[in-house]
Amino acid sequence: MLTFNYPFHSIGFIPHGHCYLWKAGLVWLHIISDATIALAYYSIPFLLIYFISQRKDVPFNGVFLLFGAFIIACGTGHLIEIWTLWHPDYWISGGLKALTAIISIYTAFALISLMPQALTLPSPAQLEAINRVLSTEIVERKRIEQELRQAEEVAKNSSEAKSEFLANMSHELRTPLNGILGYTQILQRTEALTEKGRKGVGVIYQCGSHLLTLINDVLDLSKIEARKLELHCVDFYLPAFIDSVIEICRIRAEQKVIAFYVQLDPDLPTGIHADEKRLRQVLINLLSNAIKFTHQGSVTFKVKVISQELNDHEKMTYKIRFEVIDTGTGITPEQVEKIFLPFEQVGNQKRQTEGTGLGLAISQQIVLLMGGQIQVQSEFGNGCTFWFEVQLSESKEWAKVSRVVEQGTIIGYEGPRRTILIADDKWENRSVIVNLLEPVGFTVVEASQGKEGWEQALAHKPDLIITDLVMPILDGFGFITRLRQSSPFKEISIIASSASVFATDQYKSIDVGADAFLPKPVEAETLLELLRQFLQLKWIFDGKADAIIKTDVDGMDNPVEMIYPANEVLQQLLELTQDGDIQIIIEMAQQLSASDEQLSTFAQQIMQLASNFQLKRLETFIVGIQESEFRGQNQ
Repeated sequence: MLTFNYPFHSIGFIPHGHCYLWKAGLVWLHIISDATIALAYYSIPFLLIYFISQRKDVPFNGVFLLFGAFIIACGTGHLIEIWTLWHPDYWISGGLKALTAIISIYTAFALISLMPQALTLPSPAQLEAINRVLSTEIVERKRIEQELRQAEEVAKNSSEAKSEFLANMSHELRTPLNGILGYTQILQRTEALTEKGRKGVGVIYQCGSHLLTLINDVLDLSKIEARKLELHCVDFYLPAFIDSVIEICRIRAEQKVIAFYVQLDPDLPTGIHADEKRLRQVLINLLSNAIKFTHQGSVTFKVKVISQELNDHEKMTYKIRFEVIDTGTGITPEQVEKIFLPFEQVGNQKRQTEGTGLGLAISQQIVLLMGGQIQVQSEFGNGCTFWFEVQLSESKEWAKVSRVVEQGTIIGYEGPRRTILIADDKWENRSVIVNLLEPVGFTVVEASQGKEGWEQALAHKPDLIITDLVMPILDGFGFITRLRQSSPFKEISIIASSASVFATDQYKSIDVGADAFLPKPVEAETLLELLRQFLQLKWIFDGKADAIIKTDVDGMDNPVEMIYPANEVLQQLLELTQDGDIQIIIEMAQQLSASDEQLSTFAQQIMQLASNFQLKRLETFIVGIQESEFRGQNQ
């Protein structure tokens, strides 16, 4: 047997097995016992290391490592006991025991220092109590969350119910308004009325339009509260837009015999990209309020460029300030805090009855959507100043969408007679369409619901179909779907018409196959324009219309049959137009018409443009005549 010289070899000692007289049973008992203990000891540190790796949040990792080292040393000591049965390496055995003693003492001191922290750990009873509290809190939180969800659902249902109620009420109100406004347009277009009758019909139309505006205000407020109000930006011609706002408000100011001043920045862009309808709504509301509460003095409308810069798309962006100043009654500081709230009105009781108190609330929300805010400065008794600033990008494409043609009353169209099918369950709605289209030369076929409309379409093969959406038996959606699924009507033009204000109804009608949506009450111009587009029509205008010049933003085409006065008269009219002297222009036109019957058509056109305060069109009209005369002289 080979003998190795181990460090600290105990020369002269006998192996430990001699103590057991090498009795096999006793030797194996110690071998198995020590080996089993060592294996058990070694398994514990591995389990501790696994636990520490999985639970990094445990605060006693250092103690666990010390305890693991102590266990390993103890296990190794048992293996040395087996080794010394045959090899008397008692120095190694003693040294290992000394190392184990050091580790155990260090571990004990570590445990003593950690004992206060360990004692703060909750007991199982405390943990159980904490768990019960947490369980109670969780149950309570779930209950509260459930109640909040139910309250939110109730609020949502209430909001939807309110919106649906307003929409349904709007639908019911728009249906009779469709008849009122429709027949006023028919009377204005087709009947030879006396001056008193014409004014009466005009009053009816204005009152109906005002009622429609109030309905739209309430619906706008509902959309704002539901956060569904959106801006629809287009490119448009800013000077003409401002002129239209000025013309409307100047007339109102003249009716009250107050001055109306306009100050426009010469650096204003020609075309801009914005929501034309909403911006007009805000400006007319601010100006109308200023005129309403000003009994003497003036109202001033200012439009000024604050700054301009290039945006990320290399387009010029203008920061424009719109300002309305009046010398009216003014408002108190307490009223300033309330005027932008819905249904809040200021001023005396008589003035309050002239509106709903929604205008400023809606205008403020619209301006906020545009990125600005309406602000007000006022001293009670000394007038008010309202203003807001918005960023508007310049548009170079405004000319493509801003062409305006003044051609008078349509009396017919060129080409063969066209057949229009109107499907609507309300006879008054069908009657409006019939009386608008038959005098122009259309054959109009009526149907009271979708199924009847289908039968009439098969029988008459119409050129275009106008259908209501809400009808009995077969509604408009089903009617449109059936038409689109039938080969004879796949390509026919279909216009969906409804008093519904739900955008989903409008989108759905387009989705199922309608080519356009016509809101009720029906505007005659809108209806006729849709017919012109879909049927490729060329309108025939009455005799007076032939003498009216066609005006657009690109230039003028002068009708040859119009007789013009001398160039000196034209130049005098041009200077008066540039000075804005409306009254003298009208008087001069009347003198021209009285002095020479051949100039009556020209004078009538001058008076029409001047009476409507369309000074820019009047100036363009006169300049166009002068240029035409100049070209004629040089040919």
